[in-house]
Amino acid sequence: MAKTTNQWVKISGYLFLLGIIVAIIGPWVTAIPSGTILLILGFVIGLLGAFGMGSVSNDDKQMFMLAAIALMVVGSAGAALKDVMYVGSYLAPIVGNIAVLVAPAVVIFAIEAIWKSGSIKYV
Repeated sequence: MAKTTNQWVKISGYLFLLGIIVAIIGPWVTAIPSGTILLILGFVIGLLGAFGMGSVSNDDKQMFMLAAIALMVVGSAGAALKDVMYVGSYLAPIVGNIAVLVAPAVVIFAIEAIWKSGSIKYV
């Protein structure tokens, strides 16, 4: 069982790395539906993390959620990034794509946290 879980952790890590690569090249390669791919990857990463088989451990979930929420806020304020000279027009869509990648995982982790805090613990 431990070996299988370890394999899922590796797969989750590779999926996250693939998502980062798609987020970086997605704005310039229009042949791929990068938003859909990132959304699906984020959903799978979130499910693996919720079941304890992902690369985001239970100890790191709060930090992941905080960092992802900060990233989504920055991504939604893309107009501010576009004003950065020379690199802003390249940086804004990348940050937006990374926000699309982590958003489903954050939603799943938040639902898990709400479920754990609201469930009956003494049964």
